[in-house]
Amino acid sequence: MRLHILLMSAACLSFLLQQSLAQEVRSAPATTFAKLPASVVSVDKSYKEPRPPAVKPDFQIESTQVKLVDVVESPPMFGLPSVEGTIRLKVHSVADPGLPEPERAFSARFPQPDFSDNPEFLERLAQLEKEQEQNLFVSVSATVFDRNRTRLTCRPLGDGNSHSPAIAWSNIDFNDFRGFGSFKAVGVGGEKRSYQLMMFVGNEDTEQRRAWAAAHRIKWDKPEIPILTKGAPAFIIVSQDPDPASVKLIEDLHALYRDQGKEMAEIAVAREKAYQEKKAYLLANPPKPKDVTVHFWKRENATAVRAK
Repeated sequence: MRLHILLMSAACLSFLLQQSLAQEVRSAPATTFAKLPASVVSVDKSYKEPRPPAVKPDFQIESTQVKLVDVVESPPMFGLPSVEGTIRLKVHSVADPGLPEPERAFSARFPQPDFSDNPEFLERLAQLEKEQEQNLFVSVSATVFDRNRTRLTCRPLGDGNSHSPAIAWSNIDFNDFRGFGSFKAVGVGGEKRSYQLMMFVGNEDTEQRRAWAAAHRIKWDKPEIPILTKGAPAFIIVSQDPDPASVKLIEDLHALYRDQGKEMAEIAVAREKAYQEKKAYLLANPPKPKDVTVHFWKRENATAVRAK
């Protein structure tokens, strides 16, 4: 009985120790550096500028059919009405313009040499693989509470590991992470990581949520948010047995904000301003669906033509 109690006590101590380590306030290692792509600001002005006409062959039209079609297209932006109208559809039957065959793949035209029996080549290839960046495809779900605390759920995609996703609370407003899908990080040993992000960012206003729940007589409890002071980017892991690669991702995300957070916040403001300007322009100048012209021709079998 006493041995059983001692074993139970040891198990409880181990569990509590894991809990305390998991919920320790952490920050990105000072030896980790991260950076955004060279350009992450994309201010779209194409909605104001007509597209240049496409270069077309000198078609010899043989017959033409014209039809009026009522169309409904998707809205150009969220929150705007659908694009509706009547378009003129023209279908021209034309003589074969004799366009060239698409180029075959380079490797098909020029077979690659076989270096499998060259030890110097294999050694150099192994060295290049060590120096090459890790390309990581990752999923990040971020719920921002009251624009000052974020709950993160992170995991790599397609790696087939059995670890649970890493769940953490951060003192960063992850709305500043919108608008880009990749970044790079360099670790203490010089190892390079290139992240491709599938990121989902949502916002939760706890006062609005509480008022809505009360109005609909629904019980809603505000999540327990760990104590995280403002200042340097910091986070707390709250999941058990988190995937190590996901923990490294969270560290690298915080290293990125530590190194470029001010710039990211400025980019987020500029992007929101450009978004509102585009929305206002499209409301004042509703787009109309454009007429469509199709050129159709019958083509001889290209293989048979080359054989003649």
